[in-house]
Amino acid sequence: MASTKADLRELKANSSATVQELQEFLRDLKGKSPQEMLGAVASSQLFQATILSIILVIIAIFTLTAIPYFLGDQTTPDPGSPIVTAPVSSAPAPREPETSPQAKPKDGEALAPLGVNEKKTAPANVNPLEDNGENFLKDLE
Repeated sequence: MASTKADLRELKANSSATVQELQEFLRDLKGKSPQEMLGAVASSQLFQATILSIILVIIAIFTLTAIPYFLGDQTTPDPGSPIVTAPVSSAPAPREPETSPQAKPKDGEALAPLGVNEKKTAPANVNPLEDNGENFLKDLE
């Protein structure tokens, strides 16, 4: 388990190394013509690293897509010949519940206790969105 103190020391050392690298790079660019600057940028191999990373990502995407595609292409058995398997356990198969016409409730009967098809009337002159000063939380006490 790493300690925070050691992590902070390592971060300080790494950040100072990064700052030194940047300062050195900027010193190389100072006082040069644009053509010389482009040469300095090209010598830093940033462009080559970017191209290499793009190529590697494309190869990784192709590989991770092609391998499952080609390995997953297995032949399926002929649907004309049925596959017969023996039951694994000797437990009796669960029986399906018998459905009779009397056991099925009609749609209206099943929804009636829920009040789905009920219509409630409201007075036409009352706006339910107006605040009439009534405490609507009074029943919760």
